[in-house]
Amino acid sequence: MEDTSFAYSTLVPRKKRKGKVGYKPPVLIDLVDRAKTDIESNGWITTCLDLIQDALRETDISCPDVLCLGLGSPSMSREARAQLAFLIRSCVVLDIGSVSIYDPVFTDADKEFFQGLGMRCLADTDAKHTVESPTILYMPHCDLELYESIIGANWSEDNLRRIIFIANRFSDYTDNNSRSKLEVESPRLMRLVPQLECYPLPTLGTFSSAFNNLSVQYVGLASLSTVIV
Repeated sequence: MEDTSFAYSTLVPRKKRKGKVGYKPPVLIDLVDRAKTDIESNGWITTCLDLIQDALRETDISCPDVLCLGLGSPSMSREARAQLAFLIRSCVVLDIGSVSIYDPVFTDADKEFFQGLGMRCLADTDAKHTVESPTILYMPHCDLELYESIIGANWSEDNLRRIIFIANRFSDYTDNNSRSKLEVESPRLMRLVPQLECYPLPTLGTFSSAFNNLSVQYVGLASLSTVIV
């Protein structure tokens, strides 16, 4: 289980020096460690990982890759650090293959940190990523356009069945928008929603805005032959 491509445990926080130079802000690894401690403090992360492991069993997926989009900048955002801590912990516990990550707001410090973890920083900006192997798509709080783009790039039964989404609950979009609007702006997401199993992550008071509305979603046993047209 611990034999992954990640090197988080080898990244050691720099020791804070005492001297005349005054206060130095904490380095990124210290901030991520703090977020990691917070999300692991009350059993919340264990419940979330159980949901993901159930999804892996139900889909008969093993050793998935991870594609993470829209995380935000851990250097700049407390919520992004919590979401990154969630990803790191998931990769330690689950049997994860490779991790690729992209957000246009990443700073150089963010990219250096990701690379130190063994993650691949993507340069692709169009988000049309076609999965070639079983994949967890980790996309916290992305917009509807990006979700539609990703689903469209993988619009085949084979591809959709090899994806587990950890993303905003897609049914909220179909519940809160008219069918005519969805037909124009997100027709594939609209057709996919009825075929998805959806298990919301529990709430986390310390990071309510980081994880609210996120769900584990995947294609159930129903045939997609009438959906993929």
